[in-house]
Amino acid sequence: NTDFTLVIHGGAGEEMMLNTDIIGVIEFALQAALTLGSQVLQQGGRSLDAVQKSVEALEDCFLFNAGKGSVFNKDGKIEMEATIIDGNAMRSGSVACVQSVKNPIKAARCVMEKSSHSLLVGDGAEEFLQGLEMEKPVGAEYFYTDIRHRQLTAKLSEEKALKNIHPQTVGAVALDRWSGLAAASSTGGLVGKLKGRVGDTAVVGAGIYADDNLAIACSGDGDIFLRHTVAQKIASLYHHTGCSLRQACKEVMANNLDGTCAGIIALDTKGDAVIETNSGVMFVASMIDDISRVEVFRP
Repeated sequence: NTDFTLVIHGGAGEEMMLNTDIIGVIEFALQAALTLGSQVLQQGGRSLDAVQKSVEALEDCFLFNAGKGSVFNKDGKIEMEATIIDGNAMRSGSVACVQSVKNPIKAARCVMEKSSHSLLVGDGAEEFLQGLEMEKPVGAEYFYTDIRHRQLTAKLSEEKALKNIHPQTVGAVALDRWSGLAAASSTGGLVGKLKGRVGDTAVVGAGIYADDNLAIACSGDGDIFLRHTVAQKIASLYHHTGCSLRQACKEVMANNLDGTCAGIIALDTKGDAVIETNSGVMFVASMIDDISRVEVFRP
C-alpha cells in the first residue's frame, strides 16, 4: 500500500448541458487538480496543504461552481464560501459571502491560522483578509462568465426551481504519510440564491468534517445538508456504531438524502476511500495506492 490517499470531487448534480467535449475538459481539470495535490503528498507534505492545492486549482477553473466559475445570486452578484479542516489538530477555518476573493479556500486557511475565529463572513471577512495583505482583491469582472449569466437569467425567468446544474461544489479529502487527515470544500452556492445565503460548505458538520479518524466532503442541496448535519451524522455513525465508513455514508444517504441531489467523498486513517452519490452525475478524481483515476459516477 502507498502511504497517502487523495480524493477530490467536482460536484454532484443533474446531467444537463453536458456534452462529451465538456465532460472531457472537466476530467482534464480534475486530473490537473489531482496531480497538484498528489505532488504535495508524494514529496512528504501534509494533507492540509494537499487539499488546499487541489481545491485552489478547481477554484481557478471556470467550469466549476467555486472561485472563478461561481454562480450569481438573485442580484447578479457572487457570494462564495469555503472551509478547510485540519483533522488531527481539530482546527478549521471558513469564509462565507465573500465577493472579491480569488481563492476562498486560501481565505479559509487564513481564518484558521491567522485569526482566533473559525468562520468569518461578508465585509468582515474581506476586511480581515485585506488587512493581511495576502493578495489583492479581484473585481466582479474576474468572475463573470456567459454560462453563469445565462443560468441566472433562466432561473429568474421561470417559476419552478432550476435543477441542480452541473458541476457544483468542489471538495477534497486527503490522508498523508503521517496519518494526518484533512478536508477542504469551496462553492459559489445556488444559482439565484438570496443575498446573504450561507450553505453547508461554510458549516463544519454539515457539508464537511474531519477529525483524526476520518475526513468528509459533500456536494448537493446545501440547505438539506445543513438541516440534517450530514457530515456530522456520518462521523457519529462511524465512531459510535462500529460500522464501516462506506456503511455510514450509505445509511445517511438513504435515511437523510433520499430524493435530493447528493454526493459524498470520505476517507479514514486506513486509507479506505468512499464515493457515494444519488445524483445524475458526480465527477471524482482519486490517487489511491499510487493509481490515479478520474471517473464520472452515476448512481
